[in-house]
Amino acid sequence: MVGILYVSWERAVDLCYKLATMVAHSGFRPDALIAVLRGGVVPALIVSDVLGVDGFYAVRARHWGVLKEAFEKPIIEQLPQGRLEGARILVVDEVADTGKTLDSVVEQLKRLNPSEIRTAVVHLKPTSRHKPSYYAESLDRWLWIFYPWSLVETVFALAVRELGGRAPREAIEERVEQIAKSLGLTKRLQDALRTGMRYYLQAV
Repeated sequence: MVGILYVSWERAVDLCYKLATMVAHSGFRPDALIAVLRGGVVPALIVSDVLGVDGFYAVRARHWGVLKEAFEKPIIEQLPQGRLEGARILVVDEVADTGKTLDSVVEQLKRLNPSEIRTAVVHLKPTSRHKPSYYAESLDRWLWIFYPWSLVETVFALAVRELGGRAPREAIEERVEQIAKSLGLTKRLQDALRTGMRYYLQAV
């Protein structure tokens, strides 16, 4: 069984403010924040609010090709061309897992000639090859993290990983219900999970 860490909204927001405070206390004053879609958006919004940063952009990291083949390293899209030369940049994501995404984002941003690039994440896993400049919390072992802003996607991904991509829909639905109960979700969240699962199951 995969180890699971469920992060409530209250805990997630607290960690995001902790992260923002760490950046502020370091003396670093970014001119622009780059949120890594989609998980980095909420943390980046909170960090930008605390630091008063107007420049806010989002990039997408694509890990899979048209035929679902995994890329050796993520393809970074939606880079803000022509806007970051000489800028101090802070890249924000929810987690550093393998570190490949942050490595790729930093690599691509360097081509835009900023003066400095730093990275910040809510959670740092021991499996990450990228050591972010800031992290709110580090884990001593690998855990599957459930953030409140991506709950449906994460529960679905875990169920499919455990059962396999060819598992029948009924089996996936049953496993999703089991995961939801193990997380102790409120009735509202369970209802939202069931609603969202209909869309994810269409792709199975």
